[in-house]
Formats: sequence, C-alpha cells, structure tokens
Amino acid sequence: MRIAIVGAGVAGLAAARDLHRQGHSVVIYEKSKGFGGRVATRRVGPYTFDTGATSIAPRGKSIEQVMLHELDTSELVLVEKPIYAHQYGRIFPGDMARSQVPRYTYLGGNTKFPKLLAEGLEVRLESTVDRLRATNSGVEVFGESFDAVILTPPIPQSEELLATIGETRRFANVRYRPCLSVLLGFAAEMPEVRYHAIIDTEQRHPLTWLSLESVKCPFRAPAGHTAMVAQLGPAYSRQFFDSPDLAIIEDTVSQIERLYGPNFGTPDAAEVKRWRYSQPETTTTFESVNRPGSRVLVASDGVTGGRVELAYEAGVMAAKLLSESVTV
Repeated sequence: MRIAIVGAGVAGLAAARDLHRQGHSVVIYEKSKGFGGRVATRRVGPYTFDTGATSIAPRGKSIEQVMLHELDTSELVLVEKPIYAHQYGRIFPGDMARSQVPRYTYLGGNTKFPKLLAEGLEVRLESTVDRLRATNSGVEVFGESFDAVILTPPIPQSEELLATIGETRRFANVRYRPCLSVLLGFAAEMPEVRYHAIIDTEQRHPLTWLSLESVKCPFRAPAGHTAMVAQLGPAYSRQFFDSPDLAIIEDTVSQIERLYGPNFGTPDAAEVKRWRYSQPETTTTFESVNRPGSRVLVASDGVTGGRVELAYEAGVMAAKLLSESVTV
C-alpha cells in the first residue's frame, strides 16, 4: 500500500514506522519545521526547555519496547526525582503511585525521541494539508494518489479534513483544553529539592504544573542557573490565551517567586508557548471512529488520550488496522 500520514507527531511517526517496516510506502506531511508535535523542545539563550510533554512515561505500552530497546538510548535519561503536589503555596509529596512511574527524558530535549522515530522515513516538512480528495482508487493529497490516509492532528483539525471528502465521525464528546507554557530561566540556583516537578492535583490553581528542567535533567541550564517550564491551568489559559506575553510572564513569575523566594523574581530568559489543543479533556475510542476497511483513519490523541505513550498507541493501532485490511 501507499499511505499518507498527516502530522509528524508521535502518533504519525509511530504509524509510519510500523507500516514502513512492513514494507508499505509511507509519506508523512507535517505543517511545521520539525518533528514531534507536542513533544517539543525549545532553546532560549543558554537554557533548554521541553515546552510540551516534559517527560515520557512508557507505562508498559508499545512505546516502551521501542524507546528502551530499539532506538538509540545514548541520550536517554531516567528522571530520578519524583513529582510532588502543591496547594496554597505549600509543596508536599503527592500521589506515590504517580511518583513511582518510571519517566524518561533526553539530554538535549525530548524532541530527540521523534527525531529518532523519523529516521529512514519520508517526511515532508512545512507541508500543510488543508484538504483531501476522494477518488475511485483511494485518496489524493497534494494531487498524489494514496491507498489510505491516517489523520493525526487534534480532532477539530482532523474533522475539517474529513469534511473535505464529505465524511463525519463520532467526535461529538471530544473536547480539548488549551495550555499556556511559560519558559523561564533564572540566574539563580534552585535550592536542593526532592522532586523534579510539582502538580496542582485539584487543577484549580493558575500554576497547574511546574517542571524544574535543570533538576529533571543535566545540561538544561548553566551552572548556578535554573531552567523551568510552568504550564498554566485550563481556566487561566482560556481566559488569557491571547494576552500579551509580558502579562502572562509577569503573572507566572509572581507565582514562582511565592514558591521559591526573591531570587526567582526576575527571569534571565522568558518566553510563552501557546498550545491551543494541549490535550483532550474527553475522548472517544479508536474503534468507534475507525471502521475496518476505511481509507481514512483517525489516530489523533482524541481517540486514546493526551499522554505521549497513548499517542504512540494510537499510531500503532492505525497501522495494525490498515495492515489487517490488506491481509483480509
């Protein structure tokens, strides 16, 4: 088969990798300049930040065998310290089960993982697919004929593509949350802490998640400096999504200063990353939106869940369903 995949995020790369290894011809179209989607890394001056997924937890899924045993592990780092919780300015040990889940990152940033997955695959970057065309023999993308297409963008964007060929799927209950990620570098050393990240388990505080990047992994900041990624909660992110960067940064730094003191009141580097479709708050199921024999499959995180290992699983399921359609 000749298969087009829309999106070079983890789901798209997982599907492409499996299909390519089975001997199928695969072309991936990616609108941005790089791989990984929301597994993204950004460098600002001397600091390195994972702006989306701040770690990867395999949890026994398909991704585990690939990441730990099939791909290059020379830059893979096991995150040693757990996740703590925070409420009302107080930081304390959180859910022990969550803390004990093995989590990994890469020395140069998590974007290393999708780059490894993409090796040997045909990926056409800066190629925005805004329509499909159904034909008697398959589906056309940019005028090229394919036997099947796998859509991996967030559900709202996948719906738009399906509409161009007159198709609808059972997406009514799928909703996404936005997220403002604030990247902060400080010319101050973080005091010794027992955790690499803190989470607001109630999801009510503006500061929902804080990853101490330079605690999580070596070389994320110069000696004596600290790098951190603050992810702001859904209510705050919805209200202030289009606010000026400076206002968002000032709000975030005020929260950081309350937690860690005046040394963290003035950042050395700061940027805002906006994720309009950060992760699904509600999902549907892969089986309910993908019929056996369909020429267009949906492998978005909206059919599995927002975590990296679940996105990878969506790609694996799409590849399996297409392969089975050939052998039946």
